[in-house]
Amino acid sequence: MNRELLAKAFGDIDDAIVAEAYRPVTEAASGSPERIVHMSKKRIVTFALAAALILTLGTAAYAIFGVRSVGTHEMPKTGEYTSLSELKQVEKTVGYDVTAPQSFSNGYAFSLLTVRGEAVYDENNAVEKEFYGVHADYTKPGSPDRYLDLNPALGAEQPEPTELHTIDGVPVRLSLDHYKIVPKDYQETEEDIAREADGHYFISWGSESVMEFDMASAGFEINGVEYMLTDMAATEGTLDELAQMAAELITAAK
Repeated sequence: MNRELLAKAFGDIDDAIVAEAYRPVTEAASGSPERIVHMSKKRIVTFALAAALILTLGTAAYAIFGVRSVGTHEMPKTGEYTSLSELKQVEKTVGYDVTAPQSFSNGYAFSLLTVRGEAVYDENNAVEKEFYGVHADYTKPGSPDRYLDLNPALGAEQPEPTELHTIDGVPVRLSLDHYKIVPKDYQETEEDIAREADGHYFISWGSESVMEFDMASAGFEINGVEYMLTDMAATEGTLDELAQMAAELITAAK
């Protein structure tokens, strides 16, 4: 799934539902580990934000912190880079080592790097910790884009992965999740309910038509930095490819 398809998917979401999602709901926060924080509904981001972006229909709420949450946050010195020649300047801005290779052995090549402000919010939506996140796009002709996100380790509880590998001594969480965005009047089927109960299957309401896709990710922590590789149009073999890309990242970061 490329940026254009994602933008269309998010653009199709009913604005009334998005507006409702923007409103912080105290009772929901007290009964769920997820919270809502502000973010543009059409911003295309990756797993840490994208999974929740889909689940909350265009707003951002991610990371499991009890009643705390993580989301975008206005900070100075953010920007976009089309070359990795400025990586040292990026590291000075974000305050941690950034490993973002020019290319991977499977043919994916760097195209864009974005630095953005993010924060951990407490139960009152006050900033508890602010930090910079790094997002890199990787492209390959004829294949969906893949994304790499980095941020300082936050100590959040991680969701149960589909697979857990150890690569060069580093635990790597591999996940394959199915997302189904449906119209407001959609009625869940018995299959939907059963698959939701088994995990890694998520339904959200608010689109004009049923949209489904698989998202694969590979996440790990090394040298105090969290890395997440994401493919938002996963197919058979994607997890194995992400595991190999993770192995190359780990080698480069050590």
